[in-house]
Amino acid sequence: MRDLLIVDPAYRRRFEELALTSAAAVIRLLGEGNARRQGTAVVQTTLRFWDGSSEQIFFKQYIYPAPAWTFVGRRSKARREFENYAAFQRMDIPCAQALACGELRDKLGRLRRAFILTRAVPEAQTLIEFVQARCPRRTSAASRKLRREIITRLAPMVGRMHRENFFHNDLVWRNILITCSQQDVPELWWIDCPRGRFASLRRRRLQVKDLALLDKEGVRRCSRAERLAFVKAYLGRSRLDAEVKRLAKTILSYKRRRWRDEPGFG
Repeated sequence: MRDLLIVDPAYRRRFEELALTSAAAVIRLLGEGNARRQGTAVVQTTLRFWDGSSEQIFFKQYIYPAPAWTFVGRRSKARREFENYAAFQRMDIPCAQALACGELRDKLGRLRRAFILTRAVPEAQTLIEFVQARCPRRTSAASRKLRREIITRLAPMVGRMHRENFFHNDLVWRNILITCSQQDVPELWWIDCPRGRFASLRRRRLQVKDLALLDKEGVRRCSRAERLAFVKAYLGRSRLDAEVKRLAKTILSYKRRRWRDEPGFG
C-alpha cells in the first residue's frame, strides 16, 4: 500500500510525538471507528498532544472499498482541499486551518482512502444559521447593519479570489462560517473546498457559477437592494452602473438555465 501524509510544518513535531507519521497511523487513531463502508465521513473530535494542549478538529475521510481508478495520477479530493486552503491563505481569505491530509493507494496507484484534518473554528455558525439566528429580517437598525457588514466583507473576498483566477465551485452559504465578536463585528471563514481550482479557460462561466451559487440562497433571504449591493461591492462599484446591471442579468440567466423557476432581481 502506498502511503502519503502531508502535515502543516507548524504541527509536524506534535504529530511525530503522537507517532502520527503516516496516513495509516492517522486513520487508525481517528478514522477506523468512524469509517463507513464507502463514501465520505466527517467526525468532530479532540486531538490531544503530549504537551497538554489540544485542538478541536474535523476529520473528513473518503473511503473507496473498490479501488478508485478515477484518481490514478490525480490528487484526491482531500489533498486538493488541503492545497486550496493554502491558496486561500495566500489570497488573504480567512479559511479553516488544514493540519494534515493523507492518501492510501494500492500498488497501481488506485485510491483506497483519503482524509483531511482541519482545525475547528471556535463558536462558528454557517452563514445560513447566523442569518437565521441574528438578523433574519431587516426590521431593526442593528439587523440591517449586521447584514451590510456581511455583504461588505464577503463580496471583496469573492472578487479577490476571482481576480486570482481561482474558483470555488461550491460557494454556497453552508460553506461559509461566521464568528461574531461582542461588538457585533462578523468574521467570515471559508470551508469545504475540494472542488476549487485555478483556471484560465472558461473563466467567465466559473465566475458566474460561484456568484449564482451564492445568490441561490441569497434570493430567499436578502432584499433586491442587498443582492445588488453585493454585486456592486464585488465589482468595486459605488453605484448601479451598466456593468453591475449586466453582471446581475448574467447571474440571473445562469440560474434560470441551471435551476428552473429561480426568482430574479426584481
